[in-house]
Amino acid sequence: MSSSLTPDWSSEFEHYKKLSREVDSNEDIINFFNQNQKAFYLDTFSSSWSKMMEAYEAKESLSSDQLNELEEMQWQDMPESLKLFAYDFCIKKGFCFTATSS
Repeated sequence: MSSSLTPDWSSEFEHYKKLSREVDSNEDIINFFNQNQKAFYLDTFSSSWSKMMEAYEAKESLSSDQLNELEEMQWQDMPESLKLFAYDFCIKKGFCFTATSS
């Protein structure tokens, strides 16, 4: 497999993509979120985490104070609705994950 990506970066995507194939239920999504924080930040080119937070803010009609509170929370303590939304946005529909799916 030839790729213009650096090997580490590419293999990390493969690692998380493989893990994400095991995700079936909301509980699986929450566990994936809690255990794989780095997966949500791999897509640095399109800053998917920032875009996801903007989309979540709009979907949930959050104030900027509420959004700041979320961003300051510990990763594990974030609300389940955010974890589910983030997984869908960053992992299932994320540029890098969809670009690498076979």
